[in-house]
Amino acid sequence: MPSRSDVLLSNLEELQQDLLDLWRTLTRDPAKEARKERAWTILAGVFTAVGAIAARKAAAKAWGILTGEAPPTARRPAPSGGGGPSDRRAERAAQPEPDQTVSPV
Repeated sequence: MPSRSDVLLSNLEELQQDLLDLWRTLTRDPAKEARKERAWTILAGVFTAVGAIAARKAAAKAWGILTGEAPPTARRPAPSGGGGPSDRRAERAAQPEPDQTVSPV
């Protein structure tokens, strides 16, 4: 069985935590914190994108210096008539549609 001092200490710790939670609730604005989190996410995303672009350019330049060739991922013009879905749609649009009317017998 816990002693009186242990129970008292436990209750005082609970009271301290409750008071800290109450203070945080009274002094913080959830909307302001949400705006800060969104701003941080946007800023981190921008730096990530800029860093990725810069790393890709640096890698392409290093590849060119080291091998004397264009990097394998450099953009090349797409071959015409690649046979993709958009080509098939264009072919169907160019064909005349068959007559759907029923002729009288």
